[in-house]
Amino acid sequence: MSELSQIELRGLRRGRDVQGAVLVLNGTPRAELRRATDLASRLVDRFTLVAVDGGLKTCRAGGRRPDLWVGDGDSSRTIPTGIPTVVYPTDKSFSDLGGALNEVARRGARVVVVAGLIGGRLDHEWTNLQELGAHAASFAGILAPTGRGNVLVTRRGCHARTAPGETVSLVVLGGAATVTLRGTHWRLDRRRLRPGSRGLSNVTGEQLDLIVHNGAVALIFPLAARR
Repeated sequence: MSELSQIELRGLRRGRDVQGAVLVLNGTPRAELRRATDLASRLVDRFTLVAVDGGLKTCRAGGRRPDLWVGDGDSSRTIPTGIPTVVYPTDKSFSDLGGALNEVARRGARVVVVAGLIGGRLDHEWTNLQELGAHAASFAGILAPTGRGNVLVTRRGCHARTAPGETVSLVVLGGAATVTLRGTHWRLDRRRLRPGSRGLSNVTGEQLDLIVHNGAVALIFPLAARR
């Protein structure tokens, strides 16, 4: 499985005080929180640690004090004290993750790492990925190191060093996307894709180049899924 730390995001230049954010969702394993914060440390100059509602439990269990808490309190049961908070009404038309993405974009984050993207309720998994796609234009990239593989959501693209022979899938989020993909077994040259299986189960070479001309996509490196 290719490491997200080997990915260079298009449109992002280090050394210019690049801000990022780590969003910790409800039910995040502590090991995934460690991977997320380590990844953010490699990709950006500084990052804000955000507990998204019940993600506060994981932060506390891992000995990490969040810089910010956002949510409506339905998972954490109580609104924390002693740290900055953004409190949403329980009767709202957006998820806590969507609110958190809006908040860190407003605060200037260019890269977001999400801990706990999958592993919860099935409907939450599906909507979480769609939520990342809907907010992708606000960031150079949104990354998620999960227990089942690594995910990058982007509207720009990336360059990545990859181990040959690994599986990589390109999934369109939203209506359609036009992409160029090189360095894989099956190349795409400014190809317009719609949601479906067209980008499923490609194979990596030594490096990968992805340009997203329009639309939002998820680049997925599944765990232990080799040909």
